[in-house]
Amino acid sequence: MLSDFLRSQVWLALVIGNTRLHWAIFAEDKLLGSWHTPHLMAEAAAQLQRQRFQSAAWRSLLNISPASLLPKSNWQPSSLWIASVVPAQTALWTNGSAEDTIPTQVVTRSHIPLSNLYSTLGIDRAINLLGAGTTVGWPVLVIDGGTALTLTAGSQASLWGGAILPGLRLQTNALTQGTAALAEAVEITQAELWERATLPERWATDTVGAIASGLSYGILSTLTDYLNDWWQQFPTGNVIFTGGDSPLLHALFTQHMRKTKNIARTPEIVSRVQVNSDLMFWGMWAYRRALTLVL
Repeated sequence: MLSDFLRSQVWLALVIGNTRLHWAIFAEDKLLGSWHTPHLMAEAAAQLQRQRFQSAAWRSLLNISPASLLPKSNWQPSSLWIASVVPAQTALWTNGSAEDTIPTQVVTRSHIPLSNLYSTLGIDRAINLLGAGTTVGWPVLVIDGGTALTLTAGSQASLWGGAILPGLRLQTNALTQGTAALAEAVEITQAELWERATLPERWATDTVGAIASGLSYGILSTLTDYLNDWWQQFPTGNVIFTGGDSPLLHALFTQHMRKTKNIARTPEIVSRVQVNSDLMFWGMWAYRRALTLVL
């Protein structure tokens, strides 16, 4: 039947991050929607598996994933594709019997259609880079504002290099844990910085402002240095911000560029820097397509 055929073209992507699960539903090449949950307990995972991840199963878990975040249409995926950096969470979704869930495929580094990948490169970084090259072309630099802030560059479907440093939230957590007197100020800074997404004054006259300044200009100085080098190496290269903090980082970067002395190049630079929160899912789409062609 036609309905069975259409259902067979619907598949579910899961990217397991350090602190959250990132989900997306595709109808073959069309992204229907994406949502995010915390890491799930075994009971919740088993419930979704037993109900074969259909839309109704998700809507019954309102305390985990609000129905308003889900695609409005009804869907029942025929397969689950997983990219993970957390083995314990991976096990929840792969240990079930074939009768209890839908067919599941886990991304392996050796099958990612990119060259020059080293053995300890995070699967999430490789998938993001693949998604970037697929959507905007090469060369491209991915800046992932997650738990860690990672920079991953590629050219001609090959990893060129990258860097890893603590993300914004890890930096604020370090201040909270290492300096008892700053805990309250850090909490206020987090709330204000993420809510307003406005570049703070560089030279602050209070503790909250000083933390906001240090976080913002510290990370912007690092990014600007890397971007300047990136564009020296690849003058036509694109840059994509992704990850949970990508809207904030992009907003701060754009404001920062408009305040710099090199204002003549600002429109050009800003136009080549974009945000794509679904980059990981397009990487999963490209991985699935490449593996399907091989098989």
